[in-house]
Amino acid sequence: MPVSRKKLFWITGLMPLLPLIALLAAAQTPIAERSLPADTIVKDTFQAGYGLPVGKIHSLRGETLIFHRDPAVGYRAKTGLPLYRGDILRTQQNSLILCRLVDGSRLAMASGSILELRQSKTESTRQPSVSILNLTQGGVRFYVRGAPNLSTYEFKVQTETAFIVAKEADFIVKAGPGRTEIINLRNSRVEVTDLAAPEEIHFLTDFQRTVVSEDSIEPLIETVSEMDAKILMADFRIAPDSRLFASGVNKPPDPESPNEIPEE
Repeated sequence: MPVSRKKLFWITGLMPLLPLIALLAAAQTPIAERSLPADTIVKDTFQAGYGLPVGKIHSLRGETLIFHRDPAVGYRAKTGLPLYRGDILRTQQNSLILCRLVDGSRLAMASGSILELRQSKTESTRQPSVSILNLTQGGVRFYVRGAPNLSTYEFKVQTETAFIVAKEADFIVKAGPGRTEIINLRNSRVEVTDLAAPEEIHFLTDFQRTVVSEDSIEPLIETVSEMDAKILMADFRIAPDSRLFASGVNKPPDPESPNEIPEE
């Protein structure tokens, strides 16, 4: 009888602490595993995707997961890993990843972003080069410059509400439920289509911004100051001295270097 009372005492005393114990246990679990579906398997050993690589990871901070065509199996991203058609990148909390695609375009994903690499290819001088990406949520900065030997070149980004086409541009896309924000930086021109009204195309040039929303009748184009643009660009740097989106203003970018993109 005393033993039973002792056990009951301990059980009763621990019950108020159960929520705290569960919280502490969750804190020990990697962020990626806490924010993904319960049946997701996260692996450290990378396995190649399907077909030829369409890009490469050049640097990262924090934790990013790569999913091939199986949404239940993710791989922890590491510098130098290849990316494949159909891959989905998910940046976790306080993370950032910088990538370069085979068409020469470059991108920087902020934390909490989900991006699918639907297509990225460079054929020959006779064939067009087309890259298509789908941004489900979060923010990504894209730097697009077609190689001079290509006959035609297009870079396309789709979100829930907008479709963006660029040939030469440095721009930011922020996507969320029912809303897409596009910010053009220096030397940029993009075409924006509201998926709710695909017959209308809106053009953005240097330091212009627009929001395509389910609630808006027509996207309003606004001017962005260079100071505000610099603040926005800071969200996509791994470190203050990161050169992926920073180099001399008058120095042309080196096409062979993944870390050469001119700063505004």
